[in-house]
Amino acid sequence: MRTILPPFLWDFALHLWHSQQSPEWEHIPEGWTYADTHPEIAGWDVQSVVDVYRAKWPAFAAAVQSRRPLDFSHESPAFTGGDLNAHNAAMTFGYVLGRVAGDRSSLSLLDWGGGSGHYFLLAQALYPDLSLDYHCRDLPLLADYGAQVLPEQTFSSDDSCLERRYDLVMANTSLHYSQAWRAVLGRLAQAATGFLYVGNFPLVADAPSFVFVQRAQAYGYATEYLGWCLNRDEFLEEAARLGLALQREFVYGYAPPIHNAPGQAEYRGFLFRAGNTD
Repeated sequence: MRTILPPFLWDFALHLWHSQQSPEWEHIPEGWTYADTHPEIAGWDVQSVVDVYRAKWPAFAAAVQSRRPLDFSHESPAFTGGDLNAHNAAMTFGYVLGRVAGDRSSLSLLDWGGGSGHYFLLAQALYPDLSLDYHCRDLPLLADYGAQVLPEQTFSSDDSCLERRYDLVMANTSLHYSQAWRAVLGRLAQAATGFLYVGNFPLVADAPSFVFVQRAQAYGYATEYLGWCLNRDEFLEEAARLGLALQREFVYGYAPPIHNAPGQAEYRGFLFRAGNTD
């Protein structure tokens, strides 16, 4: 087989075989240095992710704008519903947005790692009378696509968004992809005048923090990426050190099995008030 395939097809075949033979989620004992010798760890800034987002955007937008339960995600293979984790995540976001807005008619939001702005559509559906000054920070390909589908909102692919402050800063399914998570958390806390929401965040209660890989081919993404599964106490201690006052903890019901992990991962969320005041 090797002698009759051109090199690029052989490399693709090896990558496909590897992704089919390996578990979707796996503990990586060597940590972030694993990416140095594994070129398949391409992260999120790849065209296949944007292609999937583009293909699903119209159906996602239509489903969000309907009166149906929000029991689906933008990654759902078909928007038929029944995804309780997605429903919990959407309703948790709704609680957070309502808590921050109070009786105000407008607020500013920084969606850190917000992709192409899916949560802006959710905010519009949940609070149609709330005026949202929406800012999204993501990698270049996703930020460019977000600016195409939501041209009236603000998208950036660098940290210039942190030069101002927001009523709500949200890192939803994103903080654990930062190797230097402590530094990122600190900068997000500084950008929040009111609240910081860290959502859909993989944590472990009974083991030290560890690194895992997710192989995302099942979602149509031709990529793999590393992430943290942090020890819950370690994360909360760092948040307290930064002056973040915990207001509410959330659980979504999502606990993907990570092969050979030292502890069971569970996705949780936290709403903090910035400035360590109640």
